[in-house]
Amino acid sequence: YVRIIFMRDLETLSKVMNSGDIKRYHTLPTIGEQTNATHSWGVAVIATYLHPILNARVLLKALMHDVGEIETGDIPAPVKWENPELKKQLNVLEARVAKNLEIEYELTDYEKRIFKQADMFELLFFCVKQRKLGNRHINHVFSNGVEKLSEGNLNKRGQELLGYLLTIYGGV
Repeated sequence: YVRIIFMRDLETLSKVMNSGDIKRYHTLPTIGEQTNATHSWGVAVIATYLHPILNARVLLKALMHDVGEIETGDIPAPVKWENPELKKQLNVLEARVAKNLEIEYELTDYEKRIFKQADMFELLFFCVKQRKLGNRHINHVFSNGVEKLSEGNLNKRGQELLGYLLTIYGGV
């Protein structure tokens, strides 16, 4: 049982809803755009595929994990990977937003792993869609995602999903 308390007032609800409009991949040429709302929904769906019986906290975390970007915008992952101090500062800022909006969801280590894998798998699905539309500028993003997923220990469903996405993506 998870008590959902983030909708304590209309202003809070409005901020959470507005965070879904933030555009992702704004530093890359893409065909169309992806918003945080689309991304977060995908992360939640993939998490349930990776582990069909999940605590509701994982789904809520998946749906709310980028709400803090209403203050920071979507900083590209490679920028954060190459600047650990910046990543740390962004995490603090985004955690403060989550705390203020009462949308903090503590996960076990296993749940964190499933969540992070789902987040990265959603990136791969976006890349597959872009590639099918003819976008060749997304190859390095796909490669980065595959590399990150290869570092984690995927369960059987995760291994099958990664193999499937590699097959349908084609050569990089």
